[in-house]
Amino acid sequence: MHKRRRVWALGLLTALAVIGAACSDDKTTTSATGSSFSGPASVKGASVDYGKLTGTLNGSGSSFQDAFDQKAKSAFAKTASGVTVNYTKSGSSAGKQDLANQVVQFAGTDSLIKDADKPTFKGGDVLYFPTVGAPITVSYNVNGVDKLQLSADVLAGIFQATITTWNDSKIAADNPGVTLPSTKIAVVHRLDGSGTTSNFTKYLKAAAPTVWTLDSGDTVNWPASTQGAEKNSGVASIVKTTDGSIGYVDLADAVNADLKTASIKNKAGKFVAPTLDGASAALAGADIKPDLTYDPLNAAGDASYPITSPTWIIVYKKQTDAAVAEALKGWLNFILTEGQPLAKSVGYAQLPSALAQQAIDQLSQITT
Repeated sequence: MHKRRRVWALGLLTALAVIGAACSDDKTTTSATGSSFSGPASVKGASVDYGKLTGTLNGSGSSFQDAFDQKAKSAFAKTASGVTVNYTKSGSSAGKQDLANQVVQFAGTDSLIKDADKPTFKGGDVLYFPTVGAPITVSYNVNGVDKLQLSADVLAGIFQATITTWNDSKIAADNPGVTLPSTKIAVVHRLDGSGTTSNFTKYLKAAAPTVWTLDSGDTVNWPASTQGAEKNSGVASIVKTTDGSIGYVDLADAVNADLKTASIKNKAGKFVAPTLDGASAALAGADIKPDLTYDPLNAAGDASYPITSPTWIIVYKKQTDAAVAEALKGWLNFILTEGQPLAKSVGYAQLPSALAQQAIDQLSQITT
């Protein structure tokens, strides 16, 4: 079975790379002075002279977006050699706190700043820049079970520990013809404050309102029988080594750990696997607010993967250093233009063109 999963993972990685390469067939649009990118012709980048940018940008936060950020910053270094970008995956809560305390110049987050916390941000007003989206997988390790389907109510019961064995009749009802063992379910969740947790629990709250009782947020009060781990990679590691386990993990870490993933029943009643096409369908159907926050969870449509997470880079609207302001605009412009075709190669869906353009247009609000 392990060999079969390895072949699946390698196949998916190859497919992602091929899709990413295929993006180069799109029309080329000038996005900066002396630079161009391969992407939708409808997206026009800001005017940025990457060669004149200097300084160091430090960021922290979301582990969900880390694989994309690392890929993008490596490419950005070749374009803007005078700028060093550092990013540490510490969890969305930690990233927001670091930005609030002005420890970093930008933060990665998959969840929004609470209204009560906004006054603690010492640099003033914050801008949200969407970057990519991706499925939050429900990854599992159950000996002998290579295909699994889960509806929202059943998923909620599993994660709040009211469904405790794999051969429970409710799981069986979602999986006709599948032989399920009597193995005890081992639930694995994030221990650190996490945007992945926030979006996963927001989905359960929306899709299983009569079953889910644990509310939603970067942290929740998980049952004592469950096990916590740091970051998406930590959850993936425990699931990989524990028979009977189940956890929520971003697609990139699930593929890297060679994990089996469940198909989730969406709002249209279809069981959909956690794919980039499913994530793209969910992103396309989301309503965008004026501040560029949006929610693709539990999206309508037959093809939508229902646990699709948004993610943002957040920065202060007013910067105290002109060089930092210009470097931030260059970094964000790169992510929203040249960086977008890199997304699929590391397990993320590109932004819809209209949303990417709105984010680019917002760059002019970063001032000193």
